[in-house]
Amino acid sequence: MRGLQPMRQKGGSPGAPDLLRRIKGLAGCSAAQRRALAAVCRRTAYRAGQSIHEEHAPVRKVCAVLAGEVLIHRGTGTRRAARLAVVKPGEMFGIGEALLPSYYTAASALTACSLLEIDRGHFVRRFLAVASVRERILRELSQIARFLICQATGGGGRHDLALYLRSQADACGQADGGRIRLKRKLRQPEIASLLHLSREHVSRLFARLRTEGAVDFNRGFPVIDRAWLDREAGDPDLAASVQYRDARIEL
Repeated sequence: MRGLQPMRQKGGSPGAPDLLRRIKGLAGCSAAQRRALAAVCRRTAYRAGQSIHEEHAPVRKVCAVLAGEVLIHRGTGTRRAARLAVVKPGEMFGIGEALLPSYYTAASALTACSLLEIDRGHFVRRFLAVASVRERILRELSQIARFLICQATGGGGRHDLALYLRSQADACGQADGGRIRLKRKLRQPEIASLLHLSREHVSRLFARLRTEGAVDFNRGFPVIDRAWLDREAGDPDLAASVQYRDARIEL
């Protein structure tokens, strides 16, 4: 992932105000605000496999994905390498590290991609000065903090699994007395990847939940005890705020 240089387009990118409309975190900006912010954006292109920023490198920029996909990861090339998330078009990355001295994660182009890059100083002074942008970012960071607190006190993945099942129940669940029947099959390897847990851990969690009568499967379709789900994942706002991303990607 080293050695190649991205193709850069310096200065405000032509058409950047319209490009900013594609970015979810900037949806609340007015046309005048987008024009002002576009002046400090730079459009860049990366080939698949290129490094966008490296773990522990000084923080220089915040990025928004216009096209293609970006992989966020840690520990590249080590036994403990972790694939954390795939950032898709319309999403931003690097925001959580914008005020840190160095990146806590690495970012690489998973596919050929086009980005809008924002110098960290401009992001802090100009983007965060826009109330709608600032409020949305603070809300999302607050949701992440709330999730991490729940995760730290949630009992070894049990709460994470309950939140995921809550999100699936809301998306495709059908009430059946005191139970909720999901209309789609769930595969344990997929769940393990989404929750960043080992397959063995997920298998043990489901085995315990079956013993407790909390979750069972009918030909691969989960059947969830509603009372258990309400106890374990009683915060629907938190469940709805979690974005599940498949991290089964080779670095």
